[in-house]
Amino acid sequence: MKNRFYKTGILFLHTLRRDWLKLLIWAVALSLFTGGFASAMYEIYGKDPAGLMAMYVTMNNPAMITMLGPTAATAETYTVGAMYAHEMILFTALVFGIVSIIHVISRTRKEEDDGTTELIRSFQVGRLASTTAIVIEMFLLHLVIIALSTGLLQVQNVPGMNFSSNLLYSTSLGMQGFLWAMIALIFVQLGAGAGSARGLSFLTLGFFYIVRMATDMNAPDASWFNPLGWSYLVNVYVNDNWVPIVIAIAASIVFLAFSYLLEQARDVGAGYLPERTGRAHAKERLLSLPGLILRLQKIYIIGWLFALFICGAMYGSIFGDMDDFVSGNEIMKQMFLHNANYTIQEQFMSVLFIVLSLLTTIFIVGSLMRIVNEEKKGRWDQLYATKLSRTKFYWYHVILTSILGVMGQFSAILGLYLAQRSVMETPLSLWVITKAGIAWVPAIFFFIGILAILIGWLPRFTVIIWSYLLFAFFVSYFGQMMDIPEFVINLDIFGYIPKVPIEEWKWGTIFLIKLLALCMIVIGFIGYKKRDLVNE
Repeated sequence: MKNRFYKTGILFLHTLRRDWLKLLIWAVALSLFTGGFASAMYEIYGKDPAGLMAMYVTMNNPAMITMLGPTAATAETYTVGAMYAHEMILFTALVFGIVSIIHVISRTRKEEDDGTTELIRSFQVGRLASTTAIVIEMFLLHLVIIALSTGLLQVQNVPGMNFSSNLLYSTSLGMQGFLWAMIALIFVQLGAGAGSARGLSFLTLGFFYIVRMATDMNAPDASWFNPLGWSYLVNVYVNDNWVPIVIAIAASIVFLAFSYLLEQARDVGAGYLPERTGRAHAKERLLSLPGLILRLQKIYIIGWLFALFICGAMYGSIFGDMDDFVSGNEIMKQMFLHNANYTIQEQFMSVLFIVLSLLTTIFIVGSLMRIVNEEKKGRWDQLYATKLSRTKFYWYHVILTSILGVMGQFSAILGLYLAQRSVMETPLSLWVITKAGIAWVPAIFFFIGILAILIGWLPRFTVIIWSYLLFAFFVSYFGQMMDIPEFVINLDIFGYIPKVPIEEWKWGTIFLIKLLALCMIVIGFIGYKKRDLVNE
């Protein structure tokens, strides 16, 4: 067994030398995101008991529980710390999980696919040395994040947020990152390639998120069997339960050991899940560029359209209980019932589509990114060498992505409509819900425009789009709850979209956003047509 880890230290130093800048940026960014807003929360809510109680009522409605999980706090024990953890911990755990999955797979299975691992193993290194180096790197990264975020929370000196609770909060999130890194290692062994491993990892993460929606509402004890549940079950700033941390550590060790067992018996570049045997002759539609693009993204498209439908249905399923929930609650009436001409469902729906539209944006950004990601891997070279023009190549991808943006939004609209129709005595019409959802499509197209410019002029920096998407989500989601400066809010494209039906259509604004998106797409095309090809 010792020989299997031979030269782990050298490989770790090599990996750290290569990744140190990226890891440093991640550590700072994740630490700031984890603990950077506690003092702002205190300034807004901590000095006003009525405001804190209003947040307690708001965060305990069914919609918030499905999104953010439950809280163990009561009205008497709902402090600023409890509110901060309730609002942030599950969403931040998802971010940690996504970052860990992406990094682990890119440094393990992707390097196998590129031939780097085979080259390294041609030297005198242990079979498990490369994987162990990544495990050590991830462990140290999350230790640093835990230390930084705990210190950041501590220096803000928020009343009720003491050191032990701050440490538990940071440790819970750090363990989520490391835990999902170990889960990703298992799919590295099972998948047929990096894409398969990444898809299985994200599918598992999404599956557990959706499952906990049901268990948090109907069977809270079942959330103990959910890895994501171990983030908020620590009940930090309420009764500080360290048991979920111990469970997460034990599970991480088990997952790591299992991945080692799988890797020992696996050939480099192979996976345990069988690859489907392809056809001896390609179908006729694969002889066209649109057919090829659709075939390459078929599973991705189907999976996302189904996920958006489920998300819409999930939110629609709580519409039937909202009248009863709000009717006897004056605080909730003040927070939601701003316009007597519209029902609580209509007013809540206008906010709900912010989340659904952001999910659709993630879907279409991932689709359009394929044009440059495949180029970096050299997979388009044979097509570029033919008579196929870059003009067709570019516009086919952009047009497909635009169509998918509309389809994704309609999928969420349909799920919301069918679910609310099954639970409401007087359901909203399809037209009302469609108007509320379709109003956000121009903002989705705006992201296509930004990404088009990056693809055309800065293809090596397309990852920047995810930073802006994260920024837009944060401002849209937390903007009304935190005292964010006006000039920062103005940078969020979603802030310019009218919240139909309670707000009137802003035809001038909608037209301008569409025009800007089209101009950026054309500018991106000019750069794409002239630039050299890129590779990794």
